[in-house]
Amino acid sequence: AIMSVTASHDPKIYQKTGQIDQHLEGIKKQYDTAEKREFYAQVMGDGTANIHFGKWDGVDLDKEGAYGKAAESMTDYMFDLATNLLQDTTSISLVDLGSGSGGAAVRLLANHPNITKATCVNLCTSQNESALKDATEREVKDRIQIFTSSYDEVPAKDNSFDLVFSQDAFVHSFSKVKTYSEALRIAKPNAVFIFCDLMCGDGPDVSEDELATFAATNMVNDWLTPADNCDACEQAGWKQVTFIDLMSDIRLSFQLMKKKVDQIIARGGDGIDMDLLTEYSKNLEKRVTQVDRGVFKWGVIHAKKE
Repeated sequence: AIMSVTASHDPKIYQKTGQIDQHLEGIKKQYDTAEKREFYAQVMGDGTANIHFGKWDGVDLDKEGAYGKAAESMTDYMFDLATNLLQDTTSISLVDLGSGSGGAAVRLLANHPNITKATCVNLCTSQNESALKDATEREVKDRIQIFTSSYDEVPAKDNSFDLVFSQDAFVHSFSKVKTYSEALRIAKPNAVFIFCDLMCGDGPDVSEDELATFAATNMVNDWLTPADNCDACEQAGWKQVTFIDLMSDIRLSFQLMKKKVDQIIARGGDGIDMDLLTEYSKNLEKRVTQVDRGVFKWGVIHAKKE
């Protein structure tokens, strides 16, 4: 049965509780119900499994599949940045923390034979099943392993990976310092850490209440500015921590998501609850103005392990 908008946006599910068990259950409900998976696949995936915000350089906004192309471009942009920072790229072991449907890891494996192994760590069982299916279809199944786990408790030994990667997942971290410390633990010496994420803005007219409201309804427990995220990385032990601002890209991502949602509404919903779609359309319009006012930041942080 299609979930009602009340069930899909029950404030009791998404509120900030300070309880990690409730927090993790809320994240699963935000992404791993059948209707939410369908929504994200249609609006952000665009026929790909890469359900992320996009990098829009050179992407034709009016072409079919533009959003999926931009999401894949962001994965490629981050991987290129990371490999430029790695001392040796002949053989790369990669871990994707909060890997979602596995789109980024599968794409990178298919395009880069020098990635010997990709490990996906993700809370949501159905997403992980989808990732395994995608890896099989793209003929990279022998080079991928997928764990159903929190990225705060990665089932891997110390010093395991050359590249620790994450796309739009740490926004849900219960404690950023803990998450970044776990990333450091599993990284090899000289490894690169790279992630993109929504972060707390610092616009001059943004109230604490407005920031708190976003956090309280989107499974955000530790809502940090880019500078505070960089500090948290340094506290965890990362070196050469750098933030790259990509605000023009996140604005386009929200605009294009709204356009896609409105197209789905115009078609009658494509099997997704119309109340849910209408609510998302309103929220996305609000997101664009919030970007302009500095409620959010979005960009990449990269760092190295000594």
